[in-house]
Amino acid sequence: MRKKRFNLLSKALFFYLVLTLVTVLIGALILQREADKHMHRILENRFRHREHWIERVLEKTPDKLHRSKHTSVTELAEIPSGFEPVYSDTLLNNEYTQREQIYRKKITYLEVNGRAYKLEMINDADELYRFRDDVFHIVLPVLFVLVAALFLANYLLSGYLLDPFRKILKQMATYKIGQAVPVEPIRTSTYEFDKLKQLYETMRCRIESDYFQLKEYTENMSHELQTPLSIIQNKSESLLTTTDLDEEHMRSLKTIYDETVQLSRLGKALNLITRIENQEFQNIQNLPTGPVIEDHIDRVKEMADMKSIIFNKELDESHSLQIDPGLLDIMLRNLIKNAIRNAPGGTSIEVRTTGSTMEFINEGEPADFPEEKIFDRFRKGSGQHTLGLGLAIVRRICEISGLEIVYRYVDGKHRFMISGEQ
Repeated sequence: MRKKRFNLLSKALFFYLVLTLVTVLIGALILQREADKHMHRILENRFRHREHWIERVLEKTPDKLHRSKHTSVTELAEIPSGFEPVYSDTLLNNEYTQREQIYRKKITYLEVNGRAYKLEMINDADELYRFRDDVFHIVLPVLFVLVAALFLANYLLSGYLLDPFRKILKQMATYKIGQAVPVEPIRTSTYEFDKLKQLYETMRCRIESDYFQLKEYTENMSHELQTPLSIIQNKSESLLTTTDLDEEHMRSLKTIYDETVQLSRLGKALNLITRIENQEFQNIQNLPTGPVIEDHIDRVKEMADMKSIIFNKELDESHSLQIDPGLLDIMLRNLIKNAIRNAPGGTSIEVRTTGSTMEFINEGEPADFPEEKIFDRFRKGSGQHTLGLGLAIVRRICEISGLEIVYRYVDGKHRFMISGEQ
């Protein structure tokens, strides 16, 4: 499953919102705690004023115990030791508003003129509680407005602020080495984007310079090597046709000739790999594979007849590949020659195409190395005189063409299957 990705501004906004949310909630809790303290101080001051008033009344008239809806005084034999005032909240009906309100109740003890009293008082705390609750009622809407404003700003600014960055990424994504296409200038006042643009331009120029130098060197070396190799090959062929050489000299000369041919083929193969790696094959087309396969099989018919090998073809006319014609030719040539080379004489090679796959199947002995190593460069079985580059070229062609190639050795047969979108 592909991991979902977000742009930089959205991620920054997300972390900023999380930080803002945590900060606002912590701030609201702190404000609420401070509101509780402030509410307690106000109510405590009211209770103390009433305590002082009751204490003065009891000093003058100790036998007159005050009782009302909000205050109750009860005489005791003694004050409990180590007492602490007890506070509690309760709901009572307000006689004026005729609705239930929150009241704070305090139970404490007094000693006046040597006599002990229990004092119970209640005080209206409804307005103070509403004030405390308003902290969240005010903070939360502000938070929602802030979140909405940030999302709106992200939506409006992401296109404007990140537009130069997206243009730079587009230039990087569409850049193809060796084409020397002029780069469209990108204007930006953002320092980081301007620095990125400069670094990309510097990198592109360096890559272009290195590429053309390497390309020129490779082409020159390939061309210059072919000339002396051709001369050595021709001279060796001429000497091999003479009859005045003894057997030992003939074998040595044959070795020189074979190695020269091998070296010439190696130079051409490496030059081909370099061209593929440099993506010089860019003429992508939707090519039906049937006619191309038929043509390649006709070309190698003599080679197959020498080993009494026949081709069994099951070609679907609808099968096609999105690929450069030159790369398709190289891929098919290498796969068919690889099958002929490894198939025992007198056997058959199966070539099948279906709606989405293409298979090449031939009998043969299993390779003396792991299956996953068969596409490695210079990997060849024991006793083979090939370069070990054919299948490596095939795999690289599949990679740059968006195709998948799979090799399996099943029931004594080598199976190469290529699949891709039509």
